[in-house]
Amino acid sequence: MIRLLQKVTLALSILIIPIGSYSQTISLKSDNQHLEETFNWAVEKALSWKMSGKYGEINRHERSEGLGFKVEVPYLPSYWAGYAHRSAYYIRDFAHQIAGAHLVGMDEENYAMMEKFAEYTTTDKQWYSWWALNFDGSVFTLDAPNPPGTESYTGYPAHFINKPGESFVREIPAMFELVEKAWKSYLWTGDIRYIENSALWNMYEKVVTDFVTLHDANKNGIPEGHGNIFEGSSTYNEADIYPLEAGDAIGAQYQAYLAYAAFLSERNLNKQANEQVERAVTLKKYFNTNWSIADGTDLYSCALTSSGEKYPLFNKETSWFMPMKLLTEPGKRNDAYLDFISEQLGDGVGTANPKEGSPANIEAYTYLPDTYFPYGRVEEAWKWMQYIIDQKDKPHVVKQQGKNGDYPEVSFTLVSQVVEGLMGVEPDAANHMISTLPRMPNEIGHLDLDRLKIGDHTIAVYQSNRKTEITHSVGDQPLTAKIRFYGNHDAILVNNKKTKAKKASLNGINFSYITVKLQAGEKVEASI
Repeated sequence: MIRLLQKVTLALSILIIPIGSYSQTISLKSDNQHLEETFNWAVEKALSWKMSGKYGEINRHERSEGLGFKVEVPYLPSYWAGYAHRSAYYIRDFAHQIAGAHLVGMDEENYAMMEKFAEYTTTDKQWYSWWALNFDGSVFTLDAPNPPGTESYTGYPAHFINKPGESFVREIPAMFELVEKAWKSYLWTGDIRYIENSALWNMYEKVVTDFVTLHDANKNGIPEGHGNIFEGSSTYNEADIYPLEAGDAIGAQYQAYLAYAAFLSERNLNKQANEQVERAVTLKKYFNTNWSIADGTDLYSCALTSSGEKYPLFNKETSWFMPMKLLTEPGKRNDAYLDFISEQLGDGVGTANPKEGSPANIEAYTYLPDTYFPYGRVEEAWKWMQYIIDQKDKPHVVKQQGKNGDYPEVSFTLVSQVVEGLMGVEPDAANHMISTLPRMPNEIGHLDLDRLKIGDHTIAVYQSNRKTEITHSVGDQPLTAKIRFYGNHDAILVNNKKTKAKKASLNGINFSYITVKLQAGEKVEASI
């Protein structure tokens, strides 16, 4: 979305604080000792998945040595994103791990992995990328049996009959998520390469234009799937109904349009940016007023089946991605749908209250905090964070994977959900800005986050639901802090001085805020 940056000048008294020594690893303190310990475990666990500069195998998976298997290959900047028993990183896991990877200091890995996926997004695959890559940047052949160049791999079978490009794993939401999450990386880092790199820019442009057109046979503006993951899935739910069109893909498409519009705006291509915003608005309206409406129910239909029928039943990712991607309109219908998702999940598999819709795999649950936090449903979001924490030492449903906590997505998303979810941190590194919004459940009194990186800035954030402190420890330029609190407050205390608050809404919930500029070495305290 094109950002309207408000230049707010407030005569606020600023506290000057000494700058101490700091490391590059984010850390957390809290009155909830279990969360504090788990967060710091998650940081170390996420860092353990870093593959940059190492040597090792490729194409290792549960079926033993894959096509072209070899050892002691030099790895490029990368980290594990997918099953721990497969030597690869996957688009879907990568997209969900990007924020956590930034928070633990893996910006170069994020950029290099995104660039590789962009380089493989080509016209011969109808603007899909390869689904998974080895840590040396080559194609992980379990999911793409015959990619270009495999003839030179050790053990390539001469009788292999799969024609190039005809059978490889592909899921429509993933391509849109790459565009969305490239923008997310830019917001966290301000790294100009996300704007200037030609391969990345080509991917952004082609995914929101040619990719949509080539896969939209019925011309309603929504790409269609063709069956299972090797034929081309319309959804991240890889089993069940194999729909023609799916709500999770539409949600990801909506966010991709907004992300591309924002990228265009950064290049000062404002006319083109406005056109992409309009496409996003049109898509969201079509979804809410037509596509998602099914006879006999007020619930959203989450899919269009292969026979052309609407599907208003629960379908895991196909369902919860719709509100998670902010595709649904805030209000009674959306609230009822979030209730519906909760009812279908119960308390999760492995508890005393599982429901038929409860996924068996832990990684599916890592999306649920991200689904509930945006709508201020803090206790539900926290419930699923606790569930993931409680399940991390239990066996994964896929035996070869080991423990749930050894699935990389678990550690990366726990880190990001503390920062972006519980603390409501939104970065804008290129414009030297941070926004905060405390969302503490009853079991958490305060969070104290240190060594948070936003672009070239290093900051510390302390929060309770009624107080926020931001310390700008390191930065060559001033940092603009937008401090938000839920509710309608006429004034906010800023360094013990009553200051008139501004008001706005976020996903249907009112909040109040002030804005202040911090030089390096300065601190602001705000409370309600």
